[in-house]
Amino acid sequence: MSVRAVLPVDLERVALDALELCAIPAPTFAEGARGEEVARRLTAAGLDVRQDAVGNVLARIGGAGAAVVVAAHLDTVFPAATPLDPVRDGDVLRGPGIGDNAIALAALLALARDLAGETPDVPILLAATVGEEGLGDLRGARALLDDEQAACLVAVEGHGVDSLTVGGVASARLIARYTGPGGHSWSDRERPSAAHALIGAAAAALAVARPASANVGVVEGGIAINAIAPDARLELDLRSEDDGVVEAALQRALQALSTVPAGIEADVRVVGRRPGGGLAPDHPLLRAARGARERAGLPPATEETASTDANAALGRGIPGLAIGISRGGGTHREDEWIELPPAEQGIDVARRLVRALAGLDA
Repeated sequence: MSVRAVLPVDLERVALDALELCAIPAPTFAEGARGEEVARRLTAAGLDVRQDAVGNVLARIGGAGAAVVVAAHLDTVFPAATPLDPVRDGDVLRGPGIGDNAIALAALLALARDLAGETPDVPILLAATVGEEGLGDLRGARALLDDEQAACLVAVEGHGVDSLTVGGVASARLIARYTGPGGHSWSDRERPSAAHALIGAAAAALAVARPASANVGVVEGGIAINAIAPDARLELDLRSEDDGVVEAALQRALQALSTVPAGIEADVRVVGRRPGGGLAPDHPLLRAARGARERAGLPPATEETASTDANAALGRGIPGLAIGISRGGGTHREDEWIELPPAEQGIDVARRLVRALAGLDA
């Protein structure tokens, strides 16, 4: 065991890291520039850093063996052309993705500076992951767990300092494309419409998805108001805390989305399948997280379920949970904001939890 004085959280440096990382576009599947900057900063903190084949940025502290994995995702929901321009407004940081997940990446860097030079009993693997959002389907966390032995996984998110994510919400994502002959809305009015097929199939899928939560988040197609649509497309998201409920809803939705009128072709594909899972109320990882909050001076957290990188671990039977760094609002909106002062305790929780799990002084 290493015993060393723990440095106080440098909030000014956290704020600067968060703002500068937020200013680098990182849409899902295009996180490279932000990943390179995180790698540079981890190296500057004194760690040996590498990037894996999918783009995860990894820094191991300690020797070989199953590690305590601490993951903060690099990607955001915003397209590359989104104006970012993050700013500090007193004790509030503002910008698209500032809370989800720039400040969590800044927290990962704070952990790196605290842990550099330590010799933990259990190795620690700091990971800035790709593909956590949307159709990324946890590809970074999945690839990491394919390649590395993990004793547990702690996902770090910017929002949610008052809660612990102790279970993973299962989900399935589908894309359905419909094509037909098209034509004039009057003279060819007997021809089938791809848009009409989509509307009918979507309504049927939503009806049969229950009791899973179902959301048609994207609908597009057609060429003009007076033209029979030759093509149409939708994206469907199914969720439940019960993985079995999601799987059953997925099979029913596939059938509904594939049932179309004569003359229409349907191409329905599953493009994402996140496993569910959860921790028992007395699991050692959860007890450690509760203890870290208490030692950091925070009250007991609301314990809830969500969809995070921890899902990838839970789906494999590896203990996983997610912790939040601060409080804010506007998640997945361009006017997102995060408060800076609560991040001091949020980062302290993360640090105390990781040190306890790794056998360091907590």
